[in-house]
Amino acid sequence: MWRGNAWPATLLIAGMVVYGLFVSLSMTTWNDYSRLASDAVFLESIGISLYVALSSTVLSVLVGAILADYFARRTGFTEQLLALPLFIPHLGAAYLSILYLSDLPVIGPHEANHLSIILTYLYKEVPFVFFYLLPVYRRLDHRYEELGLMLGLSRMRRFWHGKGVFLLFPVLEAAFIVFAFTLFAYEVPALLGVTYPKMIGVYAFDLYTQGDLSSQPAAFAISVVLTVSLFGVLLTFTRFVRPLTERISKGRAE
Repeated sequence: MWRGNAWPATLLIAGMVVYGLFVSLSMTTWNDYSRLASDAVFLESIGISLYVALSSTVLSVLVGAILADYFARRTGFTEQLLALPLFIPHLGAAYLSILYLSDLPVIGPHEANHLSIILTYLYKEVPFVFFYLLPVYRRLDHRYEELGLMLGLSRMRRFWHGKGVFLLFPVLEAAFIVFAFTLFAYEVPALLGVTYPKMIGVYAFDLYTQGDLSSQPAAFAISVVLTVSLFGVLLTFTRFVRPLTERISKGRAE
């Protein structure tokens, strides 16, 4: 009955998010949000979290897209090897980083540059982006690029008209998923990050669990701010970017 129908899963996930947002809002006041704006620890935590999340997202999408483009016209055992990291949980990947990177300078765990966290996310998210984009690359019609070559278009314009318009929204979708996860994540930063400044997921979790009940509203306020911000980005994608890319793609396909 529900096979091929995404609505049950969508409603379940949306219900959990809305309920969590409702609980968080009920536990906070306007003063809690005002204090966050002047909280130096929170602002530093947001800054380092954005640095890690953006770095991980951009690198994962770039490497994953390049690999998807390469393997789109090939099949073989090497492609299946890229699926192996998907079966390892993020917690396991963090322990692997501790095991293999601890003795290395600069990129080792608990370094202030957070490179071990970024590398761990690359290990996990590059395969995700690769398999997310691979079907899109395999459906591309390469005759558009050949036509652009015949018309004397530049290499960049051939790429945009032949691939870019069809890849734009899938790439943004993959980037949004990776960014939202790495921004909120707790396990990897908790194991590999430094004690100060903490990434926002670790900081909010510590505020909620440290035993001081007066700090819990700040943790709820952080979750509300981040959730609403991500909803705003998602709404922008679905209301403006996606219709635009669909119109462009439809024009190229006709």
